[in-house]
Amino acid sequence: MLPCTLNQLASMIEVSRTTTANPMIERFSINSRNIIEGDLFIALKGVRDGHDFIQDAADRGAKAVLASQPTTILPSIRVANTQFALTQLARRLRDDYHGVVFALTGSQGKTSTRGFLRSILDRMAGPVGSSKVLATQGNLNNHLGVPLTVSGLRKEHQFALFELGASAAGEIGHLTSIVRPKISGLLNARMAHLDGFGSIEGVIQGKGEIIEHTDPDGIVVLNRDDAAFATWAHCTGLRQIMTFGQKQGDIIWTPVSEQRVRLDFGAKRIDVQLPTLGKHFMENAAAAAAMAFSNGASEQEVLLGLEEAHIEKGRMTPIKIGSKLLIDDTYNASPQSVRSAVDWLSSQSGERQLILGGLTELGPSAKSEMKTLGIYARKKGIDRLISTGSGLPLAEGFGVNAVYVETLDRLISELSGLTIGVDIILVKGSRSTQMDQVVESLKQMQEDP
Repeated sequence: MLPCTLNQLASMIEVSRTTTANPMIERFSINSRNIIEGDLFIALKGVRDGHDFIQDAADRGAKAVLASQPTTILPSIRVANTQFALTQLARRLRDDYHGVVFALTGSQGKTSTRGFLRSILDRMAGPVGSSKVLATQGNLNNHLGVPLTVSGLRKEHQFALFELGASAAGEIGHLTSIVRPKISGLLNARMAHLDGFGSIEGVIQGKGEIIEHTDPDGIVVLNRDDAAFATWAHCTGLRQIMTFGQKQGDIIWTPVSEQRVRLDFGAKRIDVQLPTLGKHFMENAAAAAAMAFSNGASEQEVLLGLEEAHIEKGRMTPIKIGSKLLIDDTYNASPQSVRSAVDWLSSQSGERQLILGGLTELGPSAKSEMKTLGIYARKKGIDRLISTGSGLPLAEGFGVNAVYVETLDRLISELSGLTIGVDIILVKGSRSTQMDQVVESLKQMQEDP
């Protein structure tokens, strides 16, 4: 584990050193702008060549560089492929960790489930704030983010929690082979990233790759309500299964109010007030509870963990702007998450408006899927719909009382007029559509005199 010397890192991947200096390495970084004293800078080749930023990394405090080209700027380990070497290092660092590793994946709800579970694990490791839990930060859930997170493992970490994301077959298997969880969670398989997976069957198979590299003596947590349940359960082999669902499962979750959910686990019953809105977050909370109970969490640890969880902004976050209620759900969007947002909005009173950016990575079915979502919103009784960018089919499906605005800039400039008389505004879209700018503009309108 880190910290260790540069020579020790070189020996982990069986390469020869090109310099004699042997600094102590505290951390890995792939971005020279984020370097702190003691880092090993990983010079990756991509759209921009990391080797062009070695000097910048050195100026900011990097002690060494992992490179595929000769350099005299910093002490270095030279390899043929720096991305492959980063993965190798992560595997070796994981070998030295002996705490309990959790990993979760799914088409929808990964990050909020991670937030719920992280909060529970903090209490299990206690006291809260003792830094005994390592967890994925932000969107570091891919082929680069996961190895970087692994490099943060330390002996004092009682638990490690990894969120695993993927957009194509083979990626979850690759990431899970690095972290090798004791307890893994499969949330769902939905119509997302179809450009890479090809079909819903491809999504099911791709997400299910997490099972293969879960400890043979470990536990797989499955969503009993998901259509992929039987397929995934068949793949678990001798591993234990823990399930959650609304009507069937080891943990049954039942909505009590917009934010309150009841969890029944055998003879145990927990009534939880969540910090988020919507039934899909209740399902995510149930998934987190199932993963925590799998490792012996107490009722109190689960209750406090769920109620006090910090869920990143952009996930059904309520914001009061004057007499209006704004719901920021702009972190990302899939067809199922849009339906979940529409379901919540339709249950509210007053004039309800849905502002949607386009949905990405849906492949050839994108236009028909978005049109279907527009029809769904109309049938659920939403009063007004605004779409922008590639979201024209959303407005076409909704029909009367829908407005399509071609560009995001124009939409922002016309927001004050488009939202007159509205009581509740829900804003959503795929991350690349930058619908968070709409949220910020609506907030600014309230702040301006």
